[in-house]
Amino acid sequence: MVILLLMLLCTFGGTVRGSSLPSESPWKSEVERELAPDALLVRLDRLVNVCVANYEDLTTDLLLGIAIANAQLRTILKQPLQERQRQFVESLAKKCDFVESRIESIFSFPSGANAVVSKLLIDSEFWQSKDGIDGAVPNRVRSKRSRRRRSQLLMDDPQTLMESYLEAIDAGGPSELQSDECLSELLVNESENEFNTTASPTSSSGTSAKRLILSRQCSAAMSLRKRSYGYHLTHKLLFYIVLGRERFANVDRSFVADGQRTLCEQILRESGLIAGFDYPDLFRDLFMEQVFLCAFSDAPLPEFTNPAWLAAIVSWQNGEGCFKYYAAEGDGVIGPNALTTHCSTHMTGVGAALLGLFARLQLVQ
Repeated sequence: MVILLLMLLCTFGGTVRGSSLPSESPWKSEVERELAPDALLVRLDRLVNVCVANYEDLTTDLLLGIAIANAQLRTILKQPLQERQRQFVESLAKKCDFVESRIESIFSFPSGANAVVSKLLIDSEFWQSKDGIDGAVPNRVRSKRSRRRRSQLLMDDPQTLMESYLEAIDAGGPSELQSDECLSELLVNESENEFNTTASPTSSSGTSAKRLILSRQCSAAMSLRKRSYGYHLTHKLLFYIVLGRERFANVDRSFVADGQRTLCEQILRESGLIAGFDYPDLFRDLFMEQVFLCAFSDAPLPEFTNPAWLAAIVSWQNGEGCFKYYAAEGDGVIGPNALTTHCSTHMTGVGAALLGLFARLQLVQ
């Protein structure tokens, strides 16, 4: 397996390259236009149009990305906008509402952990910016340990790092099943069930009185002391992001923010390695997930808003408006509709969330 991955690595990115923007001003100006919020929203509109046209075939991965993108649009609409821009964003948000509504018919009576998580997270209201969540936890001074980790990355041999990464990427946890089960523990109280998720009571101070009760298995799976890699690591970060948004009375917000920052410092090592090898196709879906989650987290690291990284990601959107993972599925695969022919649904879902987020980060001050 490692040999196969190395062969793919050599095919798609054998030369280590830097990730900074070239100094040529015409090229840089073109990139700036491509990354402007209106340009990102047009890209998102093209992606959403594919979803509208293929409403019956949408997957939960894609729906989650649309719900998150929709939340960013709703936050943008709270800001002063030019009338033409406002009309475009409102129209796009209505399309997202329509796409998001597909979850109601997919899971009418959820029972398994994946169904519960999908039903409760595919909801743009859950992902909207709220007072006291997005950006409200101040960044602390980075520890010497994190600075040493960053310096070590620069000194290590890139080829050796990539080989070690390929060997470690499938190790650790949480697994996808564990991730769903642990997210369901965050989203559904013991006093609730998946059919009756009423609002939590509040204390006299106005804060949530809901308390977290986490199983021993999930406490172990999501422990920051256990090192994870690849999708295991991003699944763990998603858990901490949802944990922060649930605002449990017995969970300190600084603990959650510190946990997210610790995980993103680990993810940064992987993202930098992938970028250094010129974004091998094999890792593009993972890279997009890393950039989105860490840019969206409560304590974002500035490296994850690197314009060069975003420029690379938007360049992967194809003519249909989708993102596709060609290394595994092959170019030109014939399918019955745009979703199967042109779109990797998970990658496209992450792309939707990412386009919405980076438009919002520029438009909402």
